[in-house]
Amino acid sequence: MKLEYEEIEDIYDDTTKIRTMTEQAIVKKKGVLLRTTVYSSHQLSVSVVFVPGAKPFEPVVS
Repeated sequence: MKLEYEEIEDIYDDTTKIRTMTEQAIVKKKGVLLRTTVYSSHQLSVSVVFVPGAKPFEPVVS
């Protein structure tokens, strides 16, 4: 299954030179997959969380 991600937030801090990007992918009738990526000049960090849906299901950004 290929997921299509939508951007929720994209922030760049000039002081620390760190960029943070959060995206969501809707898993049909099951919930939302949230992916947060932190980019720095020395490291890349990714966190993925699945949020199960409830009735009625609403994504974070539609």
